[in-house]
Amino acid sequence: MKQYLLTPPHQVTQALALGLPLAHMAFQLDRQGRLVQAGSGQGGLMLVGVPEAPEGPADPGHAVREILTLCTKRGFLGVILDLETPPTPYLARFIRSLEEGLAKARKGLFLPESYNAYSQRAVLFLSSAISGGSLEGRLKEAVEQYGPQRLTLSLHRTSRDFFLPSPDGQGRPISREELDRRIRQLEPRIFFSPQLCARYFTYMSRDTGAHFVLFDDAETLKKKRDLALSLGIQRFFWVYPEIEDLCTAGFAFPLEGNPD
Repeated sequence: MKQYLLTPPHQVTQALALGLPLAHMAFQLDRQGRLVQAGSGQGGLMLVGVPEAPEGPADPGHAVREILTLCTKRGFLGVILDLETPPTPYLARFIRSLEEGLAKARKGLFLPESYNAYSQRAVLFLSSAISGGSLEGRLKEAVEQYGPQRLTLSLHRTSRDFFLPSPDGQGRPISREELDRRIRQLEPRIFFSPQLCARYFTYMSRDTGAHFVLFDDAETLKKKRDLALSLGIQRFFWVYPEIEDLCTAGFAFPLEGNPD
C-alpha cells in the first residue's frame, strides 16, 4: 500500500510530521501555458493544477521541460496533473509530451480517470465521493476496465447538503463547522449508507423543504480505503487540509505507514 498526503505549501511542516510522502500542491499551469510555483517542496510527488485549459502557446514543450527539470532537481518521484477542464488539443499534446519525458526519467504520471484515453501508462485517480449508486460497484468497474495496478483512490472527506428531490445529484458543499452546527442544533438520527460508504441524515426546513446531508468521518474514510484494498487497489491520495483535525485528534490511519 502506498499513500500520499496532498498538501499545500503552508502546511508542509505539519504534514511531514505524519511520516507519509507528500504530493506538493505548489504548482499550476496558467492560461498561457506557463508553470507557476508557490512553494519549494522536496521529494514525494509534484502536483500541477490546471484549473483552465491553456490558450497557448501551441507547443507545450517549455512547460514540460520546466516540470521535468524540477522533478530531477527536487527529487520528485512523479507528477499529478489535477485537470479540471474537459480535454483540449493542447492538453492532449501536453500529456503525451510529459508522459514521454517522465517515462525516460523513470518517474510516474497520475491523471484523472476522465483523461484515460490520453495515456496508456499513467496511473488514473478517481474520487471516493459519490452521491448515488454504489461505491463498490464504481470501483469494481474501474478495476475491470483498467486493472487495479493503474488506479489510485483519492479519499475525499466530503460534506454536502442536497435538496430533496435532487435530480442532478450534486448538492451544496458545506464546511465541517456548518455540519457540526447542524448536528448540534437538529440532533438528527444519523445513518450509514453501505452503498455510498458514507453517513447521512435528513431534516426539514420551513423555507426550503426536505434536505439530505451526506458526509464522511474517520470511520467512513477507513471503510472506503479497506474496500479499495479488498479489490486490489494499493495507492491512495489523502487531502491533508481535509483530515488535519482528525490527525491532531489522534486518528492514526496515516501513521500506519507505506510498506512497499
